[in-house]
Amino acid sequence: MKIKVFPFLFLIVLMPCFVPFVLAGEIDATTVVDWVIDGDTFDTTSGDRVRLADIDAPEYGEPGYYDAKNFLISLVYGKTVHLDIDDVYETDKYGRLVCVVYVKSSSTHYKNINKALLVEGVAVIKNYHNEFDPYTWNLYVHKDEIPEFPSFLILPLFMTTTLLALIVYRRKQIR
Repeated sequence: MKIKVFPFLFLIVLMPCFVPFVLAGEIDATTVVDWVIDGDTFDTTSGDRVRLADIDAPEYGEPGYYDAKNFLISLVYGKTVHLDIDDVYETDKYGRLVCVVYVKSSSTHYKNINKALLVEGVAVIKNYHNEFDPYTWNLYVHKDEIPEFPSFLILPLFMTTTLLALIVYRRKQIR
């Protein structure tokens, strides 16, 4: 009996090990930026307002406001952006999508806009409770490291895989 249960238990134990890789980042939406509000917020042609996750840029009237806003404009205005939307809360208390934002840098890499603002020195880390960890961000990320796979499908995929394994196990046990 123990030998028959082993493959099934092995699958259940190992499957969650692959989930953090997929959850490390994904492209949940792609849109075009049509207005930059300030150094950490912009509007898109899809009608969403996006707040860059885990960074804080100066507000209007504060020193550095125009530097941060102009730098963000240079990075995203009129460009296609790829959004990794926070899987924990999705939006902030103002209804803005909380995202790590990427733009195409080359045929093989994306540029992390959140990290670019930090590197340029026009924003600082403000690590909110969400899925992201700004201390682990890289400025450039290979396209293969950010799958275009919605994370909301991971749990159903895991459950389906587990159910199929259980069915196969039961059928082998009946024979």
